[in-house]
Amino acid sequence: MDTFLAVAFSFPTVIFSVLLCVAIVYWLISLVGLGDIEADGDIDASGDFSGLMVTLGLQGVPLPLVLTLLFLCSWLVSYFTVLLWGALVPAGFLYWLFGFAVLAAALIISVLVTAMLVRPLRPLFRRAYLPPLQKRIIGTACVVISATVTETKGRAEAVLDGAHLVLQVRSHTPLSHRERAVLIEHIPDKNAWWVVPESEFLAGDSAG
Repeated sequence: MDTFLAVAFSFPTVIFSVLLCVAIVYWLISLVGLGDIEADGDIDASGDFSGLMVTLGLQGVPLPLVLTLLFLCSWLVSYFTVLLWGALVPAGFLYWLFGFAVLAAALIISVLVTAMLVRPLRPLFRRAYLPPLQKRIIGTACVVISATVTETKGRAEAVLDGAHLVLQVRSHTPLSHRERAVLIEHIPDKNAWWVVPESEFLAGDSAG
């Protein structure tokens, strides 16, 4: 136990020990209902930070989970590196140099390991946080596959997340076969969607 505490609270492991303790406290608070663990299933695509997360392959799961995995992996790498080789490094400047090298290596390795760990988790969070179809499909382009589309009947095909959907559609402006349109509103009682011609939508005249 003395060895464990000595390594865990020595440089550089102490940095990750503190961060890991913060993460554990966060999850404990969330577990008893005093905190809010709801987080977006994906990181917003805007901003330098989110762009960096996407580049590192850490997107697609809640940020608190990503940080917890990063802290845990970094702590493990740092702890066992210092445990195995720390005693061989002389105290003073060389040990501080060794510590910074371990710090950098732990961060790099933890990013690589965390990226591998979150990859199989993405589908789980994508399903958990995916908005309803009625919200996601609004603004999606479609192609008329029936002979016509009117205010009372019509069908169109749309592609959403790689899936081809055949939808009941309605339009105030008559549309013909293979004409392109845009879904603008859901009709709950008919399980259909109002559409407007794509050219009209792009021109900004979708109010009618």
